[in-house]
Amino acid sequence: MQITRFGHSCLLVETGHARILVDPGNYSDGWTDLGGLDAVFVTHRHPDHVDPARFPGFVADRPGLAVYAEAGVLADVATPGGVALEAGRQVAVKDVRVTAVGGRHAVIHPEIPRIGNVGLVFAAPGEPVLFHPGDEIDTAPRDVDVLAVPMMAPWSKVSETVEFVRAVGARFVIPIHDGLLNDRGFALIADRVTLMGGGEFVPLGSGWPWTVPVVR
Repeated sequence: MQITRFGHSCLLVETGHARILVDPGNYSDGWTDLGGLDAVFVTHRHPDHVDPARFPGFVADRPGLAVYAEAGVLADVATPGGVALEAGRQVAVKDVRVTAVGGRHAVIHPEIPRIGNVGLVFAAPGEPVLFHPGDEIDTAPRDVDVLAVPMMAPWSKVSETVEFVRAVGARFVIPIHDGLLNDRGFALIADRVTLMGGGEFVPLGSGWPWTVPVVR
């Protein structure tokens, strides 16, 4: 499995047979130039995870591209043919099985209504298992090899991030959701995750392709 990050929470996930884009939002760049995709997955409706300005045209320029998204995304963003995802549903994209988990966005404030959010578990024969949680850290799937951990959000604090990393127990941890962090803030949180989380932190920067080592 190869993973390339395009800033914030946007990942390109490539296995031996499939190319899958995840959460192409307005804090991310470079994804609009991608071709040869087999599917796009969107965890929830917030614009930093699905860009309402660029995403409709991106899909329109790629007829037949499969789009799977939490239902709120399809209500907000023009996505003809998009398929709604809910927790517990599995989707096959070539050799990849994608399982939606969770179901609700993390609490931002008690007075702000919670929206839907589906975390995504990517698994393929002979490949590492990747978990992209979107904006929710209450769900901890088992047998995950690579965790994409939200580094900073209005709904999180460092202690919760560390406990989430521990709960998932992945061998590797890569950063997502860092669009509001400066370099000092990123380094501080990365240090806590590295020292306390238990997994190997891989500081995957924007545009860096990373081939996940084989886990035995």
